[in-house]
Amino acid sequence: MPPRNVHKWRSGLRFGLFLCCFVSGPAAAHGQELVLKREYPGSGPYQCPTPVVPPLPEEDGRLRAAQLATDANQALALGDVERAEELLAQAIDLDPTSADYAYRHANLLEELGRPQTAILEYCRAIDLDVEELGVLGVRQEIDVIWTQIRLQLPEAARTAFAAGVAAADDSLFVESLESFTDAIEAAPGWPDPVYNRAAINEQLGNVQAALIDFRSWLLLVADPDAADAISVSERIGELEGAASVSTPSPAGALALGSAIPGMGHYFTRRPVTGTVTLAAAGAAIAAGLLLKERTTLCLDDVTNGTCPEASIVDQTTDTPYLWIGVGVGAAFGIAGAIEAYIKAKRARAEADAIAGGLFVPPPTEGVAFTGPSVATHGDRVDLNLFGLRFR
Repeated sequence: MPPRNVHKWRSGLRFGLFLCCFVSGPAAAHGQELVLKREYPGSGPYQCPTPVVPPLPEEDGRLRAAQLATDANQALALGDVERAEELLAQAIDLDPTSADYAYRHANLLEELGRPQTAILEYCRAIDLDVEELGVLGVRQEIDVIWTQIRLQLPEAARTAFAAGVAAADDSLFVESLESFTDAIEAAPGWPDPVYNRAAINEQLGNVQAALIDFRSWLLLVADPDAADAISVSERIGELEGAASVSTPSPAGALALGSAIPGMGHYFTRRPVTGTVTLAAAGAAIAAGLLLKERTTLCLDDVTNGTCPEASIVDQTTDTPYLWIGVGVGAAFGIAGAIEAYIKAKRARAEADAIAGGLFVPPPTEGVAFTGPSVATHGDRVDLNLFGLRFR
């Protein structure tokens, strides 16, 4: 009697789907927080920097500072505001503990049209307790200047700045970079979007562009001796040192990544991305192996998906999705190898440009390809398997 039923049963489906979802889904991990400047004129009240305790002056320095402050009064009486500001700045260098010098210096800076630096000096005067000298309303003066600065910044610049911060918070770093660039173009003298664009460029691995923006920020910043300016100067040195280290061969990254998924990333010192690429390729192949199809020839009717053992004529087990899994795994490997090659080539070009003092801008037109990559932001890890961006 010929078989009456052919029953097919697939095994490993749930586990295979779990593997795919595990690799392609988002994961949580701890990473370094991306530090951006978030406050801007119009976003809220001005927040003075954290107070820094100034060093006590020597007696000779204090006397010399007092003489310079007197000379500044004379220059101001003659109408030479710039000379008066220079003399007071010298007096502050000798005696940084004087609230009187700080407040008078802030007044002169405001009169000279340097509101950002004036605000910092007003804040320093508050920290030195200028109210003990009978000077009141300094906080209100800061709010007035902050409002004036807000009115000087184009609305388009402030809108683009806020959009850049929001995009960075969502790990949309390319969009964030574009928004900060728009803010810089709308307000060329505003230092904060320049700083943020430098931070985003560094996050994206554009070391040379980050160095250029950090250096530009130091030229624009109101107080080059502030803590954040010193931190940026140190970061510039670190990036220059990192760029001086020999970069991996792009051809080697491509060859290794093509041979073994993820090895190109390990070769270019990006182990996290290499692990993700290797896991993605391995999961695809494992899913192809685990998804099996069993065909049973049964003499009787199949009840609840089961053929009575006595009625089984023949059983065969196949892995019909094996080659699909192998193909997907190979695609992950090749995509990762290409991405590692592009990154290595870009890193080498940037290192050569930094050494030669040249600027190689990132591509602004065409199609950008990204293979498997990982970006950390706070306690979140954003995983990208493939990406195409049309500029």
